[in-house]
Formats: sequence, C-alpha cells, structure tokens
Amino acid sequence: MKKIMMAVAAVTMTGLLASCNSGRAPDGSGKGKIDSIRTEYKLNSASGRFVACDNVTGNGARNKKTEVAINLTLEGFVESVVIGLKGNSTSQYDSNFTTTVTGQQLASIGNGKYRVEFEANSSTGSGLLPQSIIVTPTTQKVKIVTAGNSLGSFYPQLKVRTGSSNYQIDDIALGSISVYGTCNVTSVTNEDI
Repeated sequence: MKKIMMAVAAVTMTGLLASCNSGRAPDGSGKGKIDSIRTEYKLNSASGRFVACDNVTGNGARNKKTEVAINLTLEGFVESVVIGLKGNSTSQYDSNFTTTVTGQQLASIGNGKYRVEFEANSSTGSGLLPQSIIVTPTTQKVKIVTAGNSLGSFYPQLKVRTGSSNYQIDDIALGSISVYGTCNVTSVTNEDI
C-alpha cells in the first residue's frame, strides 16, 4: 500500500510527462498511467462514447450527478494523488473539480492496477467533494442518454506524490469527456461504470 501511495503523490508536484497518459517520478520512486476514464452515461447507444451531464431527467435523485471512474496502473509508493478535471478550452483546473486522495483510498483491482470513483455534482457548485471519493463505492450502472446543449469537455489530470518526488499524468491520449447541459436517460444497461 505504501508503494501505491508514493507513486500517486509524485504526480502532484513536479515531473514531465513521459507520454500523454503516463508519467514518471524524476527520482525513479514511481510511475503510472491512466488506463481508462468512464462515466455513468453513454451517448445515444451502448456503444456510444462516455459523456458527463449537468442536468439529467430520468435518473431520479441523481439528476445533477455524474459518476466518474478512472482506472490506473501505478508502480512505487503512493502517498497521495491530486485528481483534477481540466477543461479543453482553457487547460485550467476547474477549482470546483479538484480533490486529493490518499494511497489507501485507491481501490486495488489487482496486478498494480487501481480504480478511483467519484461524483461530480453540478447542483452543489462544489464539484468533486472529498467525501465523494469512495474506496468501495456503490457502483452505478451505465445509462444511455440523449443530450443537448454542449458545454465543452474535460480530461483528468493526476498529480502523484511518492513521498520523495512527484509526477503528473494527463489523460489527453485517451480522449476527452464531453459535457452536456441537458441529458435524458433512455435506458439503463447491465454494465457497471
């Protein structure tokens, strides 16, 4: 667990990207990459792309929430990881959508692979909340939506602190998640986020 914590921490402070969706600590104390990013919504069909929604009809109490899951491969010690969602139009963090996770909060899915799930809640104006980082979350099923009012897109940026160094991982290579102002759930799949 300590190894994971260091790798994640290194991403936060310094370091250059080895490639678009991976990073390495300058002192060799850790490295990592983003394997995938998913949300609870797919556009138009089960084979559609993952999207995020600000206002959702047909999703009950989750009408302003988008669950996001990031799958990672990490090597080395991970002290903490700063998760930020960056907009493609400004390449700036949305300060409402940044949070820090400790290495212990990363859910291991085996073989050096980890998963972090969180909710972006547009109704609170607070975006990612520390309490929305869940070690064993109630995983949402993927929903098929129609969408309108394109608001832009985002990609995750992780800053990993290893305890002795830091590195950064940007997920530009895997593509951005489009954000829509309005979405309507047309069906719910059996697929977990």
